[in-house]
Amino acid sequence: MYRIGLILLFSLSVLFQGGCRAPLPPISDKPPLSCPGKGSMEEVIQALALKRANLHPLKASARCYLEWVNPDGSSQKESFDAQFRYVPPDCLFIRGDKFGEIRFGTNEEAFWMMVKPEIDTYWWGKRQSAEQCKEKLQFNPWNVIEALGVVEVDSSWVLNWHNGYDVLTLTNPEGVIVKKIWIRACDYQVISIESADPEGGYLVQLNMDHYVSTEQGFSVPSVIEARHFWQGRMDAVLRLELRGVGLFEVPPDRLHRLFSRPSEENYRTVYRLSPTCDFVLVGQ
Repeated sequence: MYRIGLILLFSLSVLFQGGCRAPLPPISDKPPLSCPGKGSMEEVIQALALKRANLHPLKASARCYLEWVNPDGSSQKESFDAQFRYVPPDCLFIRGDKFGEIRFGTNEEAFWMMVKPEIDTYWWGKRQSAEQCKEKLQFNPWNVIEALGVVEVDSSWVLNWHNGYDVLTLTNPEGVIVKKIWIRACDYQVISIESADPEGGYLVQLNMDHYVSTEQGFSVPSVIEARHFWQGRMDAVLRLELRGVGLFEVPPDRLHRLFSRPSEENYRTVYRLSPTCDFVLVGQ
């Protein structure tokens, strides 16, 4: 059950972060129209900054499909329903019902996940620890908006065009690819985000498609799929199908309660992210 919990923790958070070859086939089966894309990185930066500026608090329900490979090589599948709430830039709340109640959240100071009653376990960590350990953990719980197709880039990225997509590439000082972003040139929606391990191999691919518009005019992908790779092989997939996407309006007092880290009391097992980037058992 501990392994299942870690898979859930990774899967829920990997959706909110963002390898590096041509992307796997898009979720949509329609080929992209051949639009020219942006003429420079400056134009790209301006377009993506405008999208970030228009982001507002969101709510949605979701159907979640999770598949992973066990240590013995067998595959396992689970599905569950969830509720999603997000308030820019740091606050996320997800509640699902599988192995008991699943709760995952972030605020400006910490992240957490609890599963009860079957696993009866609570994982959490401070933001500073998570950011220091993001290479070892392979996720950053605060990269929430990337799963909604909202990304931030600067002039250090390189722009190329490929078969109807603007392709943005970030490399490290040694020239190894760190991240790629594929943007459909005609409507300028982010379709795929690929991130790499330190050697430049596939680590995570995040696919988004079937964008829908809210009443406030912001477009959100209604299908989000995260694929995790280990030693060149895909070992976990999480797919979310969002429904009822709309503006999240809540009184300030309820907002504070919703996004405050819950108490650890009444959980049989509690793990905390340590300065050495491991989840250690609290109380030992």
